[in-house]
Amino acid sequence: MNFSHLSPSQIRLQLWDHISRELNLSNQAKLILLIIANYTDPRSLRASVPTSLLVLKCSLSETDLNRLFVPLEASQLIERQRVLSDAGRSITLCNLGKTLLQQALQ
Repeated sequence: MNFSHLSPSQIRLQLWDHISRELNLSNQAKLILLIIANYTDPRSLRASVPTSLLVLKCSLSETDLNRLFVPLEASQLIERQRVLSDAGRSITLCNLGKTLLQQALQ
């Protein structure tokens, strides 16, 4: 995906605009995507937002958040991956999905 002609601000603006206007999702699902978009590095298009941060920022329980993740992942709007922390605990990291990024930045 070639987006070198866009400034970091333009990339973020296009992500926010696409999520807010083009996606037909619940407000909670859009909020999750907008928070991940906020933390997305415009150069790498990766955010690696831990689930615990989304729980804090969305004011949702982890159970509710996981319930909302299912359709978002199925639609390829987010990608999740589990990693081990230095303490050996499993942490789930979230990024915007490639499909969403392509749609927003075309």
